[in-house]
Amino acid sequence: MMEMYLEIRTKQVEDESAQLAREKEGVQLSEGVNFSIPKCISLLNTMDVTKEEKVKAYSVFKSQENRQIFVSACKEDQESAMMWLRSEMM
Repeated sequence: MMEMYLEIRTKQVEDESAQLAREKEGVQLSEGVNFSIPKCISLLNTMDVTKEEKVKAYSVFKSQENRQIFVSACKEDQESAMMWLRSEMM
């Protein structure tokens, strides 16, 4: 009985892990938006920033969540996106 329980729990954990991985990857695909680092850098290059700010921004872009915020914010209001990015770089 215990062996059966462990098999079920192991399968459940594997399924949950696979689901989380799909969700993480699927954000880009399901929304049809590219949240990649090159996309963020491309958007950053359209803004009035110093080289020092660019270098600091690269560290912010290491986080997928930060890239999603930046790209999404840029679509709506680049000035606000830049303000947010500068706050993250502090």
